[in-house]
Amino acid sequence: MEKILIVDDEPQIVSSVSDVLGSFGFETISSTDATEGYKMAQEKSPDLIILDWMMPQLNGLQFTENLRKEGYDIPILFLTAKGMLTVYEIEALRRGADDYMPKPFDPTLLVERVKALLKRSSRSTGDSKPDNSKHVYCDGELVIDYDAMQVLVNGESCDLTSNEFKLVQYLEQNAGRVCTRDELLTKVWNYAFSGDVRTVDVTVRRTRKKIEPNQPNYKYILTRRGSGYYFPKEFD
Repeated sequence: MEKILIVDDEPQIVSSVSDVLGSFGFETISSTDATEGYKMAQEKSPDLIILDWMMPQLNGLQFTENLRKEGYDIPILFLTAKGMLTVYEIEALRRGADDYMPKPFDPTLLVERVKALLKRSSRSTGDSKPDNSKHVYCDGELVIDYDAMQVLVNGESCDLTSNEFKLVQYLEQNAGRVCTRDELLTKVWNYAFSGDVRTVDVTVRRTRKKIEPNQPNYKYILTRRGSGYYFPKEFD
């Protein structure tokens, strides 16, 4: 049973989210205090965190950024009253969030987003690699370790989040073929029916900063204008 941590300073939101997830068989733990919630994230090993943006003492962006700096790759879903304004959504993704939903939330959509995040997370049970015969990619500079779910550049870990790793993995396994944004949303994010393609662009930019040391001369994640992204075949 997956454990979901809910951190929101509104008790009614915490109660509502807990009830929805509980009815689908998820175990939930929660806090209405961000500082306490942060400690729970460190100590309780949740499989996913549902996080409010605006909280006293420690807001959602700080919470996420601090957690990522400490090396935690727990999937984080923002649930916030700020709405789906692009500037807020992009900022959340840049700080290391995995997904973003506005309040008031649709219960069915929330559950589907949670399931999708858990499915693609390295922490999710039963997660499988698209190609089980391949365990490591290495070209002398870039290393993609499929078993460790880790990417290194010149021997240094890039500290990719779960969805950043999945993006690199999928593009490399489809080297030489342009992958559209819609395809990436479906295959990497598991958004079969909904999802914003801007999520792909933001994650690509964030991932490039970590794995491409010679920007803007990109070597691994290349753009085919108007079509999508691809990993060069000659490096495969």
